[in-house]
Amino acid sequence: EATWNTPIFEKNDSVMYFITNDGSEYNYIVKYNINSSKAEKLFEDKWDVTDIKLSEHEKYHTVLVNVDGKNKVLLFDHATNHSIPFPEIKDGTVLNVIISHSEKNLLLTVGSSTSPNNFYLYSLDTKELKKLTNTLNHEIEQNDLVNAEVVRFKSFDGKEIPAIYYKPLNASKDNKVPALVWVHGGPGGQSIVDFSTSVQYYVNHGYAVLQVNNRGSDGYGKEFYKMDNKDHCNGDLKDCIYGKKWLTQQDYIDCSSIGIYGGSYGGCMVLMALALYPDEFKVGVDLFGVTN
Repeated sequence: EATWNTPIFEKNDSVMYFITNDGSEYNYIVKYNINSSKAEKLFEDKWDVTDIKLSEHEKYHTVLVNVDGKNKVLLFDHATNHSIPFPEIKDGTVLNVIISHSEKNLLLTVGSSTSPNNFYLYSLDTKELKKLTNTLNHEIEQNDLVNAEVVRFKSFDGKEIPAIYYKPLNASKDNKVPALVWVHGGPGGQSIVDFSTSVQYYVNHGYAVLQVNNRGSDGYGKEFYKMDNKDHCNGDLKDCIYGKKWLTQQDYIDCSSIGIYGGSYGGCMVLMALALYPDEFKVGVDLFGVTN
């Protein structure tokens, strides 16, 4: 019914912080005094909190929140718990934060849908954000790659299903393109805004890619996560089929050329789609799907 995740401790060893969803739909941070046994919520959001970090001398703490498949980083004065403004990185999702021992700089690991992870340096004194690395292969033109977009569609029972979507740059009403419904591993799991060589390869070769976060996926609350319990390849598979229906509503999609693609749990979903709904998809690609 609930989870409790790795705690961090203050230097005095009397206060610890942990992440849980006990009694809540989403993960939140609890401040717990070990000596007095007093527990209080330090931070909660309408999305899952995924991490908290303390600086060396406990001047700051950072919080990561999974907002619709993309991390948001929040910075706080630790003593007062007051929020400190933090710059937004366009098409970037902060995957990790390291606070320098001097507590003057943050080293950020930043992911993007159009580039492998890069390091950024953020000065807390000057508020300057500096990109330190450029990891994309120099033979690839970043403008040829496609930015991920978060979309939603209604499924068979009216449930709103989120997805990460990549539309080819050359797709248009006059130039219809094929498409792939992409199913992540799991059960659980979540497609997020990040760099995928496979996705960008397909999109660059003219395929639209819809990464469905079907019911049972992480990141959208406990109720959504539990919706495919003892119901694998039924409601969750129908979500993927309704993702295909959403694709057919886009006037630049070739409705006769839509496939389904996935690995592990996603591969199982591919096999079940081909077995139970043979007329829905033109092709299925099963990567190490769970099957007998």
